Amino acid sequence: MAAPQLRLEDADNPKCDVMIDADPQTAVVPGPKPGTATVITPDGRRVQVIGDHQDVHARVQAAAARAHESGEAPRKNSGVS
Repeated sequence: MAAPQLRLEDADNPKCDVMIDADPQTAVVPGPKPGTATVITPDGRRVQVIGDHQDVHARVQAAAARAHESGEAPRKNSGVS
């Protein structure tokens, strides 16, 4: 099952969108220019997007949480032992 995706605006090509998997292990750091963020996916892909890095991080985490709660996430809940 594929992970749900989040649409973000590309910082290098405004008015174009990039798709990011809604994964809780996706990292978001400040971008090289003001008003941009760098999204680093678990597989190492780096994407520059428009937006404050804290806001982008919150959007990614919220999408990942919704996917997890709805059962759309590729990883299922596991028991704690």
